[in-house]
Amino acid sequence: MIDEIIEREDFKRRVEKLLTDFVGIYTSTGTKREKLVDTFYKAWFDSVNYFKSRGDSSGFFEIPGDPFGRTIPWCFLKGTGRRTVVLLHHYDVVDTDDYGALRTLATSPDALMSALREGKAELDREALDDLRGGEWLFGRGAADMKGGAAIQMALIEAYANLAEEGRLDGNIVLLGLPDEENLSSGGRGAPLILKKLKDLHGFDYALALNSEPTNRSLGPNTPKLFVSSIGKVLPLIYARGALAHVGWLYDGLSPIKIMAEVVRRLDENPLFIDEENGIVSTGGTFLYLKDGKDVYDVSLPISTAGLMNVLFLKNTVGDIIDIIKRECAEAFDAVIADQQRSYDAYMKAQGKESGALPWRTNVKLYSELYGEALRDSGEAFTSGLGSLISGMREKITRGELNMIGASRAVVEHTLLHVKDRSPVIVIALVPPYYPHVSNAMLGASANRAERVCDSVIAAASERYGDNYVRHCATGMSDFSYFLRNPIDADTDYIKDNMLLWGDIYSIPFAEMEEISMPILNIGPWGKGIHTFAERVFTDDLYRRAPHLLALAIDKALGDQGTAD
Repeated sequence: MIDEIIEREDFKRRVEKLLTDFVGIYTSTGTKREKLVDTFYKAWFDSVNYFKSRGDSSGFFEIPGDPFGRTIPWCFLKGTGRRTVVLLHHYDVVDTDDYGALRTLATSPDALMSALREGKAELDREALDDLRGGEWLFGRGAADMKGGAAIQMALIEAYANLAEEGRLDGNIVLLGLPDEENLSSGGRGAPLILKKLKDLHGFDYALALNSEPTNRSLGPNTPKLFVSSIGKVLPLIYARGALAHVGWLYDGLSPIKIMAEVVRRLDENPLFIDEENGIVSTGGTFLYLKDGKDVYDVSLPISTAGLMNVLFLKNTVGDIIDIIKRECAEAFDAVIADQQRSYDAYMKAQGKESGALPWRTNVKLYSELYGEALRDSGEAFTSGLGSLISGMREKITRGELNMIGASRAVVEHTLLHVKDRSPVIVIALVPPYYPHVSNAMLGASANRAERVCDSVIAAASERYGDNYVRHCATGMSDFSYFLRNPIDADTDYIKDNMLLWGDIYSIPFAEMEEISMPILNIGPWGKGIHTFAERVFTDDLYRRAPHLLALAIDKALGDQGTAD
C-alpha cells in the first residue's frame, strides 16, 4: 500500500511542499535560528490527524542545558507489538556565506535556480549541466538534509493512515535533531528522549534510519549504504614554555618552538591512519594553532596551543592519546637538545664554557594536571574553576566564545593552581567527540538489520539499476549516539580528559547503551554539499529514496527472522 502511495503525484507534491517550506526556514547551525523550526513542526503535527487526536504522540523534547533552548521535535505511530523503527534527520544547515550576492536566495529554490540560469553565479560544468537538465533542486539544505527530512515526514503521514486503521505492524518514531553540523546537541540528546519513550511505551528499538544525502563518489550508479559512522576526537595540545626577554633568550624556552616540533611530528602522521573493512581514515591534522599573546612585546610567549582532528575506526581514544603523548615527549626531547646545541655555540662564540640548560621533558594528560591542581590548591582551584565555567557558558550562548577558547581557558586556570611552573605539554580533549559505531559491533544482534540491507540492495538493483554498497559515513554523523559499542573502554578516559565535561558538554553513555540499535542511512542523492551549488536529485527525492526507505521500515518491523 505504501508503495502505491509513493507512486501517486500527490505524494511527490507533498514531499516538494514539505521540502520548500522547510528550506525556506534558515536554520543556521549553532545559532538561535534553529529555534525557528518549532513553529514548522508544530504546524505539521497539527496537520496530521493521528497526532492531532492523540496528544501524547508528539511533542518537543527540551535538550538539557542547551545554550539556545533548542528542542528535539518528536512523534510516534503506535501499532502492534513492541518492535520499533526510529527515523532521524537533522534540521540545521551550514551558513549561506558561500552564495555571495545570491545569499538572500539560498533558501528559495525556485528563485535561486532562476538566478543561476541567468548566470548570476558561476557554476562548474557538472553543476551547470545538472541545473540545465532539470532533474536537480538547488538550495541550502535541499540535500543536507531537509530533502531527507521531507521524505521521512511524508512517509510518516502515509503510515499514520495505517496506524489509524489498526494495520500498522510495530511502531515508528521520528526525531528532528538540531546542531548536527556543529556539536550534535540533538544527536546527544536523542538517547534521552528515546529512553523516555521506551520506558513509557515499551518500545524495542530494531533499527535507526537516517536520510542523509547519499554519496555516489564510487560511481553514478553506485550509491553508498551507510552501516557505520567514523569516530572523531579533538585533542588539544597546550605547551607552556619559560618566559624570557629575547635579549636573554637562553633564560627561557619558547613554546612556539615546542609546538612547531609537535606539529611537525603529528600533522598527517601515518600512525593515525586506521582501517576497518576496507575503509581507511586519514592521518590526523591540526585545525587550530595560536600562541598566548594578545599584544606584541619583546618577550617569548608563555604558551601556545594546537587543536588536532583525528578520525578513527578500530583505534580507541586511548590508542590515539598514547601516540600523541609519545610523539610530544620525543618533540620535547628534540627541542631541549636543539636549544642546548644553540646555547653551546653561543657560549663558544664568546670564548666561554657552556653548561647544561635546566629544562626537562614534561608531558602529561589533563587528568594528571587536574589532580596536581587539586592537591596543591584544593577548594581555591575548584571554586574558581566553577566560576570560570559559569561565566564562559554565558559567553558561549552570546556567541562571544567558542569551545576551543573555553577549553584553553580551563587548562590555563588549572596550570595557575599547580605549584610547578616549569615548561610542560598538557594533552586534553575538546568537544565534540564522536564515537565510531558500526553494526558489526553488535554481532548476531544486528542480523535483522543485515537482512534489511540485503533487501534494500536487491530492490535498488532490480528497480533502478543502482548497485548499493555497504559503506561508512566518513564525515561524522548523529549515528554515533544511537549505537553503543558493548566493549567500549573509552568512557572513563573521555570523562577524565574532556574539558568542560558535565558543565557545558556531555554524552549520555548510559542511555546510549539502553537504546542501542543497528543503524542504516537511506537518503536522496546529493551534490555540492555545504557549497552554493548544493542540490538534490529529484527522482531520488520523490520516488527512489521513499520506496527504499519504506521497504527498510517494513522489513525491519515485519521480519520474523532471528535477530540474535
